[in-house]
Amino acid sequence: MSNDLERALSKLRFDDQVLGYSLMTKAGRPFVSFAFPEDLFPRVKNSIKLYKADLRLMTIDTEKGLVVLAPVDVNWILTVLYVPELQLGLAIAKTKNVLRLLEGIELPPPPDEFEEASEDNLQVLETIAMKAASTEAEPTTDTTPVAPEVEEEDEEDAELTPDDFDVQPGTIPKRGETYSTSLSLDSDLYKEMKKLYRNFGFDVLMLVDDKKTVSVIADSMFQPNERVVELLKWAASKKIVDVPVSESGGKSSTGSRMGRFVQVPQFEGDMSKVDDSDKAIIQLCDGSRTPKQIAQEVGLPKAKIIQVIARYRRHGLKMIGKTI
Repeated sequence: MSNDLERALSKLRFDDQVLGYSLMTKAGRPFVSFAFPEDLFPRVKNSIKLYKADLRLMTIDTEKGLVVLAPVDVNWILTVLYVPELQLGLAIAKTKNVLRLLEGIELPPPPDEFEEASEDNLQVLETIAMKAASTEAEPTTDTTPVAPEVEEEDEEDAELTPDDFDVQPGTIPKRGETYSTSLSLDSDLYKEMKKLYRNFGFDVLMLVDDKKTVSVIADSMFQPNERVVELLKWAASKKIVDVPVSESGGKSSTGSRMGRFVQVPQFEGDMSKVDDSDKAIIQLCDGSRTPKQIAQEVGLPKAKIIQVIARYRRHGLKMIGKTI
């Protein structure tokens, strides 16, 4: 399901006249977003709230461009930001083309709690869909829910950050000889990148235009420089991008390999206000474990951990950067 959804949304990512898009809930919360300006979300949410059940395909003129809102089904709304000079009729036609691709995809309702615009949310959605299917489908489908967990194991085992490239915040990555191949959803290179970096890799590469620096790319995605640097070093080793080669080969003075940058949850709130059913998870959110490591310790799916983390983001839990 998530692969079909990504394939449909990729039409927007490859469109030069699309500045950003977001798949939002019927309440106006961004579930998955790509380069959609955060300061436009309140205005979009107000429009959704105003029209509620009567919402049809509509447009909003903003100082950043034309926003098209299009209901996908009773639970989801596709929001697309087009360049200001695009004609209204063409913007609507482009949006309808994507809606046609989404018609054949059965999207489950969003979870009650989730981290907004998280790159892991497509996996969360797939997990929900597979759980629902397992109660209705034939027994042969019972083994499919474990597939995402297998992919995550491969992700950490296979991920080797190349140390022979020098990527700094001011580096301007250039498109390499395999750049186009890496963005083809059917290529082995894309599948490898997807396994290692999920949607994050695709989103970063879409912003590589031989002009933007690493820091500009990171800022536009609201991500730390270190995370973008890590992805670009891997991409350079695959000739997806061209960046300078480090004279020291990326090694420290002791010859050890550079660490991998991750985000880990850290809870600093009042534990007495945490639900008993969540305490086993929240107690492990001490800034030393990734969501996947927490999932392994408590024996629950990573999607469940992400939901619990999202529930307490406004109650003392924050995500911090860490090199492991």
